[in-house]
Amino acid sequence: MTQKLQFPKGFLWGAASSAYQTEGGNTNNDWCVWEKSVRRVDFLRANGKNPDDFCAGIACDFWNRFDEDFSLARLLNHSATRFGLEWSRIEPQEGVFDEKALDHYEKMLQSAKFHGLTVFLTLHHYTNPLWFAKQGGFLNRKSAAKFSRYVTKVADRLGQYVDFWLTINEPEVYSSHSYFFAKYPPQEHSFWKTWRVVQNLIRAHNSAAKILKSKTGKPVSMAYQLADWEPAGFFSHFTHIMVEYLANEYILNRTIGTCDFIGVNYYVHHHVGVLGMRQHSLTHHDVTDLGWGIHPEGLEHVLLSLKRHKKPIYVTENGLADARDAKREKYIKDHLYHLYMAIKGGADVRGYLYWSLTDNFEWAEGFWPRFGLVEIDRDDLLRRRVRHSALKYAEICKSNELEY
Repeated sequence: MTQKLQFPKGFLWGAASSAYQTEGGNTNNDWCVWEKSVRRVDFLRANGKNPDDFCAGIACDFWNRFDEDFSLARLLNHSATRFGLEWSRIEPQEGVFDEKALDHYEKMLQSAKFHGLTVFLTLHHYTNPLWFAKQGGFLNRKSAAKFSRYVTKVADRLGQYVDFWLTINEPEVYSSHSYFFAKYPPQEHSFWKTWRVVQNLIRAHNSAAKILKSKTGKPVSMAYQLADWEPAGFFSHFTHIMVEYLANEYILNRTIGTCDFIGVNYYVHHHVGVLGMRQHSLTHHDVTDLGWGIHPEGLEHVLLSLKRHKKPIYVTENGLADARDAKREKYIKDHLYHLYMAIKGGADVRGYLYWSLTDNFEWAEGFWPRFGLVEIDRDDLLRRRVRHSALKYAEICKSNELEY
């Protein structure tokens, strides 16, 4: 028997995206250079892949089609949107700001507001201007000050259109994937560099948060990547505590003081063995196209764990790669059920943003993973096609309730 679960009045519904993954035409940052590097191209060819499929290029052409996409979001009953700014467009050279780029971002923000969307704006989502990267990026001890200069300019120029600020997306993933696991540029394997980047990201956020609040008065957070970690047996409890602390709590605990809310990106659930290794799920979860286990209960666990901070929570990302759109409707409903249960358990959750509004460029994986509520047909002039799951999600957004 189904039941109707009513969400709190004013609960925000929507979807998220990032600048580099959707805009197209971003060539002045470290990601674009890395995609075309000899090391990257040789690696892809050696694995039988076409390097052109792993360059963002025109992406989704959101830079030019933003109004179309915001219109789609509104037609799908979204009340909120999350998108980002590309730092390298705004500050293409150190200390030199591109007013035309800022004008264009102003038009984007005006369009979002015209369509009645509450705006969550991300200031850093993995990519760095080339000049910043050449100076060491967030390894540089002056990186927080350089980031703050950019943040100050954005706050002064665009702050009136922003409802919620997200300073840095997934500092946990950015630091580990770039400097420890060597999956993202600059592809390094160094614990000490990872640690140093983490410290500078913490300083960058705390400084930026103070600037944004003083200049705009709008709430600020990071978008934290918080996984659900579960011990894989009695003897792994100590290891589980250590892994969860390093992965979920270390950065959060050192930045929460300057956050007005908590932005949560939730995708994955891991079992932790005695040696700290991530193990395959013992419960045989269904998986996404990327092989990520689907574990909606984990979202409830993560949200309830944040109650101690006594701050509003917004799910700023949650979604799956599902090209056939065979699992997305159930995925969304199952995660929303557990989000609802977290609210009932005392977590102050006030909004949910699915990742993502449209298919996009999925970083090192290229274009093949399809996360979008809206399909991007890359063989037909990037035509937008609304998926069935998007219509089902639209019903939830409109009614503010879940039939489950």
